[in-house]
Amino acid sequence: MKNISKIILGVLAVALTMASCEDEDKFPLSVHLDDANKAAYVRAVINQSLYLVEDIADATFEATIDVPVDNVAQYDLSFTLISGSGEYDTIPLNTITEFPSNVSYTYAELAGLVGITIDDIGGGDIFQFIGTCIGKDGRFWTIDNYTGDITGQAAQRNAFAFSVLVDCAPITDVDTAGTWIADLQDTFEDGWDGAFLTFSIDGSTTAYTISAEQGGSATYDIEVPDGVVLEIFYTAGNFESEHTYQLYSPDGALYGDYGPAPGKCVN
Repeated sequence: MKNISKIILGVLAVALTMASCEDEDKFPLSVHLDDANKAAYVRAVINQSLYLVEDIADATFEATIDVPVDNVAQYDLSFTLISGSGEYDTIPLNTITEFPSNVSYTYAELAGLVGITIDDIGGGDIFQFIGTCIGKDGRFWTIDNYTGDITGQAAQRNAFAFSVLVDCAPITDVDTAGTWIADLQDTFEDGWDGAFLTFSIDGSTTAYTISAEQGGSATYDIEVPDGVVLEIFYTAGNFESEHTYQLYSPDGALYGDYGPAPGKCVN
């Protein structure tokens, strides 16, 4: 019995040691520890997080980076573009060692950093910013090693990963008044797995999808009144390679054929 007890205690000791090592390696961020062990992080306040395509060409990204606790030695800010038009490198922007500090770039400058022009930016594109903190104790803190302690606080924006979205512009290239037809397909015939297509009419939205019961397809007739602002956009779900759809404008013509893995914006 004593031997069995020793074995059990030994296994528990090894397990606790491994868990302790894993926690230490991950450096999970906590803002509630004592000052000597509190994680290093910053707050980023940006001037605007959503733009229309026509507005972003002349807009500027501005941010103020500050520290709630004086335990940050350095904050590195990088940028990349997330877009259906291609994949882009992550570009270093700023190394900040004095707080608070201001960051300012035109969106045209940011586009140039990844090798495109501002005219190449379209609805649904995301300007993605990625931050890394180096604490005064030498530890690094990134999006990969913090807990939920600093998320969800209205007074701050998560400075490890935050973004600016280019919103979908209204439909203006056809007469929008009348009946639009949306034909939706799922190649696996089990519904759209959480995805949906949204018609926004003067800001009032209706979502259309393929339910599991509908299986492989669904067709909708959407009435759009005269003189309204119409926006059409797609929200992704799971198994995006299965999803396609076509839109027909009120004149009966095919407006667009989208997917597999449709982009956010129709226009």
